[in-house]
Parts: sequence; structure tokens; C-alpha cells
Amino acid sequence: MNKRYRNKKTILDRKGLVERMLEDTARTIDSIKYDIEKSVVDYTFVPGKDIIETDEDVIVHVDLPGIKKEDIELKLTETNLKIVANFDITQEIEQGSYITFHDRKSGVMRRSVRFPKKVVPEEAEATFENGILTVEVPKLEKTESFTLEIK
Repeated sequence: MNKRYRNKKTILDRKGLVERMLEDTARTIDSIKYDIEKSVVDYTFVPGKDIIETDEDVIVHVDLPGIKKEDIELKLTETNLKIVANFDITQEIEQGSYITFHDRKSGVMRRSVRFPKKVVPEEAEATFENGILTVEVPKLEKTESFTLEIK
């Protein structure tokens, strides 16, 4: 056999390496697929919101149709509002003794709202009526002013 070809390895000689590379690639693709599917499920329900700023308050309205008040969790800081709501919404339309339409959606909705101004979270009030969450928070106001003398 010719010396030149004796030391060259073929793809068959590196079969184990190629198989490991293919397995790693398959795992990576599966991981990316899972992350994308999870993101799509997590963000299929993004509620609408309105932010209203008055002289004294910041008022946030968030649409949460079909969600129960006890399934909503609110967390406030001086700068933002975080909303987490569990939902299990079932819609049925029946005709006669057979269900002709049945749709079910469940999961967790997360929404973060950044306040336009700093607020006092301890004085916030929240109400939930007809599928609309209203959070009213007083602004953090600093009314002190100082006179500076020019030297």
C-alpha cells in the first residue's frame, strides 16, 4: 500500500466522533425548539393595557377577560407593576345535546408595566371589575424647592 494513503483517515474511521456531533446538534435543536414553543405559549395571551397619568396619580387599566380575581397576583415597586395571572378559560357553545364548539386555554400570563413617574407603592389601590384590572398609585412628589444664592 502506498505510504501517502496509509495515514489518512476516512469518515468511517471517525464514525464515533461524527455520531457524537450529530447527537449534540440534535440536543441543541430540541432545546431551541422547546424554548421557542414555551415562548409562543407564554406570549399567546398578552393583555391590552392603558396607562393614564394625572397630576397626582398613575392609573393602569389591564384587560384580563375570563380571569378570576383570586388568580391575579400584583407586585409593585416605585417604578413598575408586575402582574401574574393564572388562567383556565373554557368556552363552549352547545346546540341540542351535542357540543358543537369547545375551546380551552390555560396557562400563566405575565405582564410588566413601567410607570412614567416614580410612585408610592404602599398607597396603591387595585380593583377588578368586568375583566378589567385597575391599579391606581399616587405619584411620589417632591415639592421642596431651595433658593440658591449666587456668590
